[in-house]
Amino acid sequence: MTTHTPGLPVMAASTTGGSAEGSGALVTDVRRGALWTGASTMLLRISNIALMAVVARIVAPDELGVFALAVTVQAVLVSMAELGVASVIARTEIDIDKIAPTVVTISVTTSLVLGSLMALGAEPLAVFLGSPDAAGPIRIMALCVAMIGPFAVPGAQLQRDFRQDLLFRANILAFLPSAAVLVLLALGGDGASAFAWSRVAGQLVAGVIMVLSIKRNYLPGFEPAFLRPLLRFGLPLAAANILSQVLLNVDYVFVGRMMGEADVGLYMLAFNVCMWSGAVIGAMLNGIVLPAFSTVLRDGGDTSAAIAAGLRTVALVACPLAAFTCAFATPLITTIYGGQWAAAGPVLAVLSFYGVVSVIGVLFANIIIATGRTGVLFLVQAIALAFLVPALAAGIHLGGLVGIGVAHLAVISLVTLPVYLTALHRSTGVRLGQLARAMVRPVLAATAAALLALLLTAPIGTDILKVAVGGCIGAAVYFLGTRSHIMALLPRRAGREPALQAGGTP
Repeated sequence: MTTHTPGLPVMAASTTGGSAEGSGALVTDVRRGALWTGASTMLLRISNIALMAVVARIVAPDELGVFALAVTVQAVLVSMAELGVASVIARTEIDIDKIAPTVVTISVTTSLVLGSLMALGAEPLAVFLGSPDAAGPIRIMALCVAMIGPFAVPGAQLQRDFRQDLLFRANILAFLPSAAVLVLLALGGDGASAFAWSRVAGQLVAGVIMVLSIKRNYLPGFEPAFLRPLLRFGLPLAAANILSQVLLNVDYVFVGRMMGEADVGLYMLAFNVCMWSGAVIGAMLNGIVLPAFSTVLRDGGDTSAAIAAGLRTVALVACPLAAFTCAFATPLITTIYGGQWAAAGPVLAVLSFYGVVSVIGVLFANIIIATGRTGVLFLVQAIALAFLVPALAAGIHLGGLVGIGVAHLAVISLVTLPVYLTALHRSTGVRLGQLARAMVRPVLAATAAALLALLLTAPIGTDILKVAVGGCIGAAVYFLGTRSHIMALLPRRAGREPALQAGGTP
């Protein structure tokens, strides 16, 4: 099965085709890229948790809430800052030397325009969100939108070449100035602006390092013949990304307008914790699935086996984290962030399961992008948004923050995921039974581990001890239940890589 976007220049087909040698090389690249991405994201996630554990004792929930509302605006505009065209660079069958200058021009122009509009409209946007104090952070975050364009193509080039090691270096080096800015400005008394300037500093440093890391930098140019096919590919993807960000952030608007800034802060903290697995795995998926799956399609590999293997890998990481955060939600929050954030515990218990379904959606979305059917993503997000808005309104009236969490979980599980599965089946032919079998062992093992850990730690009265003991028990039980699957993910000796072709499942 092969796909191609008409009008875009294509590289010559691989001489290895679907051979074991070519497929084995792909698996090696994917595994190396996944390990680098996973390790770097895990390190950054742990570093961010440690940083937030310090900052959470400096800033108040209402300050984090103001920043969350500013991020809502930024996240939506970032989704269309390069009109979705930069993603085509990561597709390994495309000849980027011919199209990159045009992509650079589109990306830089749109990001600068959107960043300027965001800065100019900061005050009315803040009022609409229910927090006039958010105007300042919104203006600051406009710089993040403006910087998307210049760094979009370099980032896609590293993704295309599976150079997650270079992305790791960029992110690690960017974390240090970002953390310094956050702590210093937070100590100065303006927590919301501290978070905003921290984002700007981190993005600037990471972007410059990416530009210096790639083999070839492309200057702006324009080839009219490529404009229409690029927009045909990118606009549906950008529209889908916008709707995706609206889906992820519309709850903040409801909380900001109907409750208060402090509630927004509590909700943001709970949501960030529930997305721990999504942050780690999502970065990995966004970095490797598009180039890897496009190569499988190009070389005639077994797409169903590749999807099932990818889903099993995602579940092996996401399921135990979700089960643990659900079982120990409030003790986990108070241990890491302090007692003033304890009210985030109940909503975290609900949102934990959202994190699992969300990261599965990221996997499926990247696979669909690799097939070139970006319009499908827009349809998925549009259907989900149509159900989510009334669900959030009902949820906040019936259950406050917990009600919002229930609404999110219900829509993503009962609406978004089934639509993704239908689209995936039509795009690749993968069967639902294959996907269900890939999920069985991680789900059962994670459930058993969480229940046993919760039962054995019930007599413990100290939160930090409960979390530590529960984590050790849960990890041991989960490893025993999934040992064979986990060991299969570890690097193997050269010459023993499984092939991504018919009859072979990595």
